[in-house]
Amino acid sequence: MKKKRNKNIIAVLLILTIIICTVTGCTAGGDKEEETSETTTETTTKPTTTEDLETTFKESDTMKVYPGLSKDSEGDYPYELATYTSYYRSSDETRTANLKAAVSKLNNIKIPDDAVFSFNQTVGKRTITAGYETAKVINGGEFVDGLGGGVCQVSSTLFECVLRANVEIVYRTNHSLEIGYVPLGGDATVQWNSKDFKFKNTLGCDVRIKMTCEGGKLTCKLYGKKDVKPNNVKINIKKDGDQYILTRTVDGKQNYRTVSKYSKPKPKPTTTKKSDKNKKDKKGQRQKRQENHN
Repeated sequence: MKKKRNKNIIAVLLILTIIICTVTGCTAGGDKEEETSETTTETTTKPTTTEDLETTFKESDTMKVYPGLSKDSEGDYPYELATYTSYYRSSDETRTANLKAAVSKLNNIKIPDDAVFSFNQTVGKRTITAGYETAKVINGGEFVDGLGGGVCQVSSTLFECVLRANVEIVYRTNHSLEIGYVPLGGDATVQWNSKDFKFKNTLGCDVRIKMTCEGGKLTCKLYGKKDVKPNNVKINIKKDGDQYILTRTVDGKQNYRTVSKYSKPKPKPTTTKKSDKNKKDKKGQRQKRQENHN
């Protein structure tokens, strides 16, 4: 009886040992198994904005990428070659913010001798993250709210300035509708990856753009390392029918000509005011009463 009880105790102890080893991970030899684990880290990148942040500029027609130009705020450019000022309403805060955002990209830009300047490449894509806001733009033959409205005044002011410095104008397009911040025929519209303003530095030395936007005045100046300011530069704009013809002459010889044509904005839909409608209704009722009376 005693032996049977001992066997039962041994059996219970054996079962307990098996249970303990199963829970603690012991092997038959009593060694603990080496624990192995795999850690997988998933990184999720959330966009900080809904704007397209791709800023590589490629012309839609040629797919040509122009080399980026750098700023030079320390170099010596003692000679003023040309200047031009246009005006804006500083009370229009969103449009003013767009002007300043574009100017900040252009100020102190150096254009090496014989290099081509591209407005879109230099200023970059007009996005919310780049500091642009909603203001009036031209779209579909009318003025509507759009991101970056007002930037064309910057490109047009730059065009008017470098035109007077006698650089080579490579590409320039006028607006589809009439604008008022520069003379008609003297504007230069821009649109990302489509319409650009480009000129080539043909002055024989490096030049630098200085641009300011303060107190309703947008001023562009072009400075050079050498005194290569042209003599007797004349800019003339002549209206011929529905066209505006701009010419540049230097020492009496014409070396640039561009033709602009503008459309009229789409007419706004006419709406009948409620008061006018009530007047017409009352007039009709009086006429009806008179007819019944007669």
